[in-house]
Amino acid sequence: MKRSRFLIILVVFAAAFVFGASASDSKINWNMPPAPTPTPWPDLSTLTNFKNPSGNKCGINGAGTTAEKKALNRVKNRFRLPESAFQTIKFTDLLALDQGRVDTQLNDVVDFPGSNDENNQRPVTVEGFVSSVFTGGCAKHGNNGGESCNCNTTVKALCDVHINVLPQQGMPSAGGRNMYVVEVTERIRRLAAKGLLSSNIGKDWSVAKLQEKLEGHRVRFSGFLFFDTDHANQAWVNDPTDTVGNSNFRQTAWEVHPVMAIKVLN
Repeated sequence: MKRSRFLIILVVFAAAFVFGASASDSKINWNMPPAPTPTPWPDLSTLTNFKNPSGNKCGINGAGTTAEKKALNRVKNRFRLPESAFQTIKFTDLLALDQGRVDTQLNDVVDFPGSNDENNQRPVTVEGFVSSVFTGGCAKHGNNGGESCNCNTTVKALCDVHINVLPQQGMPSAGGRNMYVVEVTERIRRLAAKGLLSSNIGKDWSVAKLQEKLEGHRVRFSGFLFFDTDHANQAWVNDPTDTVGNSNFRQTAWEVHPVMAIKVLN
């Protein structure tokens, strides 16, 4: 008797399952195409087709020869989106960060943030008026040239795009006063070309296209904060009389570098 009851319950359960599946299947459009496979995030640790004095590729350490320079180059060459959201900051917030200090005996800026500074890991968003867009870090110096992060290439299409930004249109900018720098790298251009980055200017982030789309506009940039130690003694925030490096061209050495999202506001 118990066995008979068990068989009856099993038959009823199976019938209910089949009926439910049939009812569910009737609502499915089996002609729907499969969901597109997400574009895999490329590993750009080593760039090929990258002409430089050492060959045709460039690793994420660039041409760094010391542990610190390699670490700085890795920070500059980031190509993965941050795990947390971009946080909006103002240009005055950049001035409030550690900038190092002027050593009057050495007549130089010292004790500035290094590669391991926690602010170099901050994903941020900043808005400003774009004054100029140009290729930077490509100049030749005798037999050498280019930037270490880019394996010293002097091929303009492979160098970083420097974007000079003012907090507000019309602010005094002689000698780089009130001027802030954000940069687009070759790795970022490759991501943009694949449609992996957020923007309202399209997939072409070349210097020519950025000049066309950004100059003279208010723009929102998102990316990682970075203190460019190469220019610690060329910023007005540390050296308001320009007597240390005698070559000030920016308000601070803190940058958004690399830029990973662009939105033209007006």
